Amino acid sequence: MERRQFLAGLALAPVLTGRATADEALRDRPLGLILVGVSWCQFCKGAAAALQAATGPVELPLLVASQDGRPIEPIPDCVDARGHPLAKDIPQVPILLFVHIPSQQVIARIEGFRNPRAYLSRVKSTLIAIQDAGYA
Repeated sequence: MERRQFLAGLALAPVLTGRATADEALRDRPLGLILVGVSWCQFCKGAAAALQAATGPVELPLLVASQDGRPIEPIPDCVDARGHPLAKDIPQVPILLFVHIPSQQVIARIEGFRNPRAYLSRVKSTLIAIQDAGYA
């Protein structure tokens, strides 16, 4: 992982929800993230690195669904997106799905990846909107 991706993720961790501390705010929330990508895609790898750095400290569930069945670096574990009910019909990558775990419904998505700072800013904004809507 590059230093700037780590720092961007670390900077996002305490303010993911914009309220309370991220550890308290997200520990028991019914929300999970699914990153859909492919192992050879540089943008997918960038998104995976940024998400790994940001979700770890706040214990936000992150599932990587790979369309080629191989792990997306730097995250060593993945599921095959071709057999996943929420990830199998994604036409382009990377896509980040925000899933309401109790209902298994996709409630938001982020398409593409430009850089860690912009990406994590979009993740933060989406998480705040989800919380304001009453999902988290």
